[in-house]
Amino acid sequence: MKLVKKFALAVLFVSVLAVPTLAGDMTTPAKSDPPPPPPATTTDETTDASFQLLYEAYMAMLGVY
Repeated sequence: MKLVKKFALAVLFVSVLAVPTLAGDMTTPAKSDPPPPPPATTTDETTDASFQLLYEAYMAMLGVY
């Protein structure tokens, strides 16, 4: 009877150890990529202002030399 009790405890112990192992092998559904961010909108005023700033910086650098 003692041998049967040891065997039952060994089976219980092995089954408890096997549960986390099987849980790690489960597959998960594929994750889709997030949607791309919306394109940045620029206005003509922003483009003109940035071009003017770039032009003034370029002219200032030429004035140094």
